[in-house]
Amino acid sequence: MKLVINASPLIFLAKVDALTLLPDCFEALLIPQAVVAEIGALPLPSFIRVTPLSDIGSAFVHGAIGSLHAGELEVMVLARDSGIGLVGLDDLLARRKAEQMGLQPIGTIGILLLARKRGCLSASDAWRKVEALVKTHGLYLSPGILETVREALS
Repeated sequence: MKLVINASPLIFLAKVDALTLLPDCFEALLIPQAVVAEIGALPLPSFIRVTPLSDIGSAFVHGAIGSLHAGELEVMVLARDSGIGLVGLDDLLARRKAEQMGLQPIGTIGILLLARKRGCLSASDAWRKVEALVKTHGLYLSPGILETVREALS
């Protein structure tokens, strides 16, 4: 399974020391240049490949910037152009746009749940990371989603 991932999941996973789970969950991880710019000083692990957009993809992103950020749009275009159906996005509007484009979004929490399912993380460690993301690092989850995650980890 391959993933094109946006800045938000990378940053949140780094904040809870979970970036190393990515190669256990995905055979390839790609990011476009706009995501590199968004993550700033966050050092990129060697297993993440920075991949340029095609000229047509770049033109599409340039014309489409509005309610979505360049990084989110570039992630979707790179995924579509690379034949990768899975995109790492947290923002709700971006996730909806990805679905409209026929892509499957997975967010930071989904990645943690996948790592748990694959045996790379215990249920208690996954829950501690979720709690830290919500309580300390500002990831918003509605009470209903938070309860769903808790149940999924029990």
